[in-house]
Amino acid sequence: MSGSAKRKSGLWFGYLDAGDKSTAVLRDDRLDTGNRKTMFLFNLARGALVEYTREIVEPKLRELKPTETKLADELDAAYAEARRAIKAQTRALNIPEKAAPPRKEADTRNSEVEFDGFMDSDDEDGAWIDSPEEEES
Repeated sequence: MSGSAKRKSGLWFGYLDAGDKSTAVLRDDRLDTGNRKTMFLFNLARGALVEYTREIVEPKLRELKPTETKLADELDAAYAEARRAIKAQTRALNIPEKAAPPRKEADTRNSEVEFDGFMDSDDEDGAWIDSPEEEES
């Protein structure tokens, strides 16, 4: 993936040669999968960011040919729209911390109540344990 296919800083416009799944793709260097063995590519046919295994996809990538500038324009527009949708979805899912009480506190309270109730039992000490005397009869 050399620099001649770059149109904008950090963006690479290319083509994925993968038989019947071949499509124009865009790589945004600002996006990281968190795994050095994978990479994100915007897949024009799917209209989505897809995580690919580097060793499989990199040999199948090529730069766009000069006659494929129309694909670069389509990629640019579709990727811009996909990024806007992702940002809008991220904002829509932003839930304030006050919306629900912390679960850990509720779980701790419940377990303490159950434990305290067990310890306050009026039964004799150890009456709930099978004693050897009961087993013999």
